[in-house]
Amino acid sequence: MKKFKKEVRSYYEPYYRDGDEAHLIDHADSVCNLALKINKDLDEKLIILASYIHDMYNATNRKIHNELAYEYVLKAQDKFLKTLNEKALKEVAHAVLEHRASFKGEFYSKLSALISSADRGEPNLEEVVIRSMKFNKGNAVDVYEHIKEKYGSKGYAKYPDVYLEIFRDELEVFQSRADRITVDEVLRISEG
Repeated sequence: MKKFKKEVRSYYEPYYRDGDEAHLIDHADSVCNLALKINKDLDEKLIILASYIHDMYNATNRKIHNELAYEYVLKAQDKFLKTLNEKALKEVAHAVLEHRASFKGEFYSKLSALISSADRGEPNLEEVVIRSMKFNKGNAVDVYEHIKEKYGSKGYAKYPDVYLEIFRDELEVFQSRADRITVDEVLRISEG
């Protein structure tokens, strides 16, 4: 599986080259690694493909990057996707479509829930601050507002059941810290 993962990473890496600092290939690596770590029974090849495809159009159009990736999967005949049967292709397509924290509705499959979970990352406020500072080009006020809006206890980030099964206690602490975060704390964390 290591060889397959390396080939997939290499194939999709060019799509990530022009992304913002928070959405480069290392983010896809993190999603893939966490998804494989928390996977219980899903096909690892599908996990790897969905992980490396999920943000491939982020640099093209952040607002609809998941929709563009969904269309790519359904239409593409690249060397990996053309080997999948229709059921597997639809699972990968929906996983990339439904990965965003703002996704509303029911997940198409366990793969969608797994990729969405892995895209949230483990509940770690320091990592979220650092990644958010990269995305927001160091604007601590924007990061502060973003963390409260997305990650606080009343935030819009959706956490799938598979995520809650593994990280429920850590998520409670994380959300509590996100509720109490200040601009000064954002700066302190980002400055290391």
